[in-house]
Amino acid sequence: MTDFRTVVVGMTAVFVGSSALMGCSAATDDPATSQDTGGSALKTARIYVVAPMSGEGAGLGLGVRNSVQLAVKQALQRQDVPGWNLEVVPLDDASERAGAKTAAEKAAADEQTVAVIGSIYSGLTSEMQPILGKAGIAHVAPSATSPNLTKGEKFATAPKRPYDNFFRVIAPDDAHGPTVAKYMRANGIQRVAVVHDNDDYGKGLAEAFTKAFTAAKGKIVATGTVHTTGEPSFPGLVNTLVKAKPQAVFFGGQDPQGGPLSGQFKEAGMHVPLAGGDALTTDLYIPKAGPLSSGDISTSAGAPVETVAAGKKYLADYSAADFTETATGYGPLAYDATNAVLQALSQTLPSATTPKDARQSTAQALAKVSFEGTSGKVAFDEFGDITPRVVTVNVLKSGAWKPAKTYTLD
Repeated sequence: MTDFRTVVVGMTAVFVGSSALMGCSAATDDPATSQDTGGSALKTARIYVVAPMSGEGAGLGLGVRNSVQLAVKQALQRQDVPGWNLEVVPLDDASERAGAKTAAEKAAADEQTVAVIGSIYSGLTSEMQPILGKAGIAHVAPSATSPNLTKGEKFATAPKRPYDNFFRVIAPDDAHGPTVAKYMRANGIQRVAVVHDNDDYGKGLAEAFTKAFTAAKGKIVATGTVHTTGEPSFPGLVNTLVKAKPQAVFFGGQDPQGGPLSGQFKEAGMHVPLAGGDALTTDLYIPKAGPLSSGDISTSAGAPVETVAAGKKYLADYSAADFTETATGYGPLAYDATNAVLQALSQTLPSATTPKDARQSTAQALAKVSFEGTSGKVAFDEFGDITPRVVTVNVLKSGAWKPAKTYTLD
């Protein structure tokens, strides 16, 4: 059991604060969830966290939810925002675009909302952007990596920021894909097959990798796509890959398809690594890929968390909180995203009359935040992207992802 006050888990809310949405109430004498103001009344603002908390993506989303709760609880204990109580409202998008859109609409309709964290996927985040952008609500994504989100559809030739209220704490696909390409070429890999899942994240990542790999005089020997519904079985694609004889397979997509694909082409006798982006760097990938997956390659944002002072503290604090769910690779990012919001709120809420009054100034303050996060410095460039862009390449060894090399692209 977590030591946070839980009202309802799922599509309603878990609150850290003095009162609950929908008319419920909670005690205000808990030092972990309220501030001592000498008897004066606290005003309340809400931070929504949107992520999958049910279904296949729940293993990632619940770690995100927990990390947001942890950051807010710590801010309340420190009394970072004098005169204000903060509530965390988790909403389950169930890994579906419609769920993310509905969650954004709920957050935008709540006049006490000051910020939204989420979603973890690029496609779902794109559904939220116009709704939260219109409402002027600070919106920080922990792990959505599509370049379109910050630089528009013409990001490669004519970048233009679509939403001034949107930020993210992870380097985009046009950093992760090229980093894998660079790592492969440095390790003598010349012939690669490229597969993706046709989603915003997977397709964009595959395109970024392909561009960088061919520019480095690598050769793409086969391409293909995978379905994301039904059983993750890909016999036709595996047959194509085996015939092409690549030295590696680059996969743009998530672990539910990437893990089984890796296992299936290895079982067919093609013993080469499957490589991909940060969506593969999960504990969930490993059993799905099976015992032959040693040597597979993935990425993660920033430097390895366990090598950074703030990262070590986060891991210790998360463990001490006794959450049922693991943090996974996205928990530290959600913690950083929340702390970026909290740093902005510490400047904007104390002088605000209502949460709605602080929305625009909070989005503006986010552009100026700077602190040491769980995997390195957190600051944002003119597009709302994290700077510097740091990516670590991981290799699967002895049943665990191990950092191999960290690259700084800026």
